[in-house]
Order: sequence, then C-alpha cells, then structure tokens
Amino acid sequence: MRIEIKDYEELSKHELHEVLALRSRVFVVEQEITEEPEVDGRDPLAHHLLLWDEDQLVGTIRLLCDREPIKVGRVAVDREYRQRGLGTKMMVAVGEFLGERPAKLHAQSHLERWYEGLGWHRVGPNFDIVGIDHVRMDWPPEAA
Repeated sequence: MRIEIKDYEELSKHELHEVLALRSRVFVVEQEITEEPEVDGRDPLAHHLLLWDEDQLVGTIRLLCDREPIKVGRVAVDREYRQRGLGTKMMVAVGEFLGERPAKLHAQSHLERWYEGLGWHRVGPNFDIVGIDHVRMDWPPEAA
C-alpha cells in the first residue's frame, strides 16, 4: 500500500478517473447520496490523497487548500478494503500534511469518536447533510 498526496494539476487522467469512480461507488451507489452532486467543480481547487494497493486505487480524500481553514472531505475507502485500518492510515497522512495549519471536516456523527482519536475535535451541534447526521470537527489538536 502506498499513499500519495497530489495537487489536482499533478493528477493523471487515469488517477482522476479512479478518484471519481471510487467516490461514486462509495457515496452515490453505497450511501445513496444523490442530492449533492459528487462532481461539484471543486476538485481542481484541491489536493487529493490517493491510497493505492499496487495499481488499484482503494482510498481517497479531498483537501480543499484554497481556503482557511482547509476543508477535508470526500473520505472514501473501497468496500473490499474496509476494516483494515486504512482510513486511519489515510487520516494520519492528512494530519502530517496539515501540520499546524487549521482545517475542518464534516464527519458523519457515528465516526466522531474515531476522528477524536486521530486528534480532531468537535465544534458545535450535529446537523444534517442530505439526510445523514454530521458534526463539524476541527484541526489542529492543540486548538481543542
């Protein structure tokens, strides 16, 4: 397994296709999220974490670095690769990428404790995004 974080301009056409296909499988097919467009025009403004198992993309995260705080989102792991600690490895890499730069994410609320264990902290009440309960989480850990 290898992790890379690339700016949009560094992605090959194949890599971009793999990112969009994986996110579509996870968010549109599995989670049936259809109200919010998966291809929203923001990918060109982002860095993308890519988790590869040889030549197969098995995980991805989008990092919108064009704003402060940086917005972390579209965290996805292929169904066949879940429950192996890969999401944790990806989020540790995100933490290393962020360093002390402020960031936020909208976590599905059932994952709040997992994110807290990685150094994120909750901000504010729960809220709904396309019918799924979420909570805002902020970085860095020292800001808690």
